[in-house]
Amino acid sequence: MRYRSKVATLVAVVALAACGDGGTDPGGGGGDEIAARFERLADSVGGEGWSPTAEALRHAAEIVRLAGGATPVTLTVDGQAREFLAVAEQIDFPNIVCDWPDSTVVPHDGGPDPEPSPPGADGGECEEVGTYSMRTLIAWEPENLAEVVRLVADLGSTEVQPGVPDVMTGLPAGSAPEDGGEPEPVPPDSAVGEYPGFMGEYLVRDVGSWWAVEGTQSNDLTGSSGACTDDTATFDWARFDCRAARFRFEFAMRVEPLRFDPLPDPSGGPQGSHDIALTSAEIDGVRLEVVEWTPPAPPPFDPGEPPPPGPPPVDSSGMSRE
Repeated sequence: MRYRSKVATLVAVVALAACGDGGTDPGGGGGDEIAARFERLADSVGGEGWSPTAEALRHAAEIVRLAGGATPVTLTVDGQAREFLAVAEQIDFPNIVCDWPDSTVVPHDGGPDPEPSPPGADGGECEEVGTYSMRTLIAWEPENLAEVVRLVADLGSTEVQPGVPDVMTGLPAGSAPEDGGEPEPVPPDSAVGEYPGFMGEYLVRDVGSWWAVEGTQSNDLTGSSGACTDDTATFDWARFDCRAARFRFEFAMRVEPLRFDPLPDPSGGPQGSHDIALTSAEIDGVRLEVVEWTPPAPPPFDPGEPPPPGPPPVDSSGMSRE
């Protein structure tokens, strides 16, 4: 995928942050220790402008902290069994639809040249038209966080699909229909909801990212009892109640490189593809249920430059693969 960024800087920052963290005992450490490592890595990456990756890592840090720890799992990477740690979540978030006013033209400093005002500058209305649920899995190599595998999935069994929102980088908010009609509520069964499918990422700290291009996954909530380390959590514009939960995940996916233009080095960056799988495993985590929300901010707007790219989708027209 063609996605403007400083890959070389990102790779160097991630490598430096991971190497400086020291090791983590797969059987020890606790949620706070692991979360702090994710946050240090997120701060370093975010400081270099790689905000989607940084936000996903911060989200992971909060989930690990709320769960109080992580579950050992065995992933298969290109046929080789590897020991990772993992945590999972179900996030039940409001489906928010906003009606942002169109941009308008206003005088520029009293002079003759007009400039557009940002969408939403004159206010807007948002309404909740249902609650949507998604499940996430994040697993990492425990010694140095050198490898990270993430899944964001609809409930149940799904295949890789483009357009699945990465709720680890930000809660999605839709726009009201252009014809002025009423937005359709989200069905209670998210398996036939707005975002069927899953997205997957494989990050290697000294190389780059690969994204799922094909594969299947299955997930289930197998138990829900007990307390999180904190009763509530806030992500973006919503506050959630938190309960401890246990999930079953399994998946098999093929990932291919996320390509950038311009490449910092023709010989560098991710190369080839990888096959990553997890046989059915139960993983500790949390369930987050929304209790209140505030209207999200309107989309960023700069009349002089195009808006920044969002999280990389799968199989878009801008993706180039080897």
